[in-house]
Amino acid sequence: MIERKNKNSWRLTKKVLPQHTDHAGVMWHGSYINFLEESRIDALERVGVEYSDLSLEGFEIPVISIEIKYKLSFLHGEKVELISEFKLVKNLRLKCQTSFLKPNGDIGAEAIIELVVVQKRNDCLKLVRKLPAKIKKFFLYLEQGPESSNKSLIL
Repeated sequence: MIERKNKNSWRLTKKVLPQHTDHAGVMWHGSYINFLEESRIDALERVGVEYSDLSLEGFEIPVISIEIKYKLSFLHGEKVELISEFKLVKNLRLKCQTSFLKPNGDIGAEAIIELVVVQKRNDCLKLVRKLPAKIKKFFLYLEQGPESSNKSLIL
């Protein structure tokens, strides 16, 4: 579990809308993945990189592993706070751990996602085994939390 007051934690608040739910008004399991994606893209933007710019440079950051543990349902109209922490693993993979919090602070779900960087070359995607300095810097900013985007990088 991620601690709510951790300075390394990234936060994004969402609201469960009709398109996020099943016919009973319960948040559909696939919506969790959409929220996770939005949370990661938001964190990247907050450290100064647009995912679309990475794509234009030929880089993508695909998910290679995802695990979600559903604990409590979210309902239509309910607020969801996503609290995420990032860790660069072996200078190759980016691990993201996220808690989905209900308005009362209870954990509704927990997710662990692993991502890698790939580069498009000649219509093929190749795993990037040595991260370009710019991408590594952004990943380290993610690891250090939201305050790192407002100060110098601590290496």
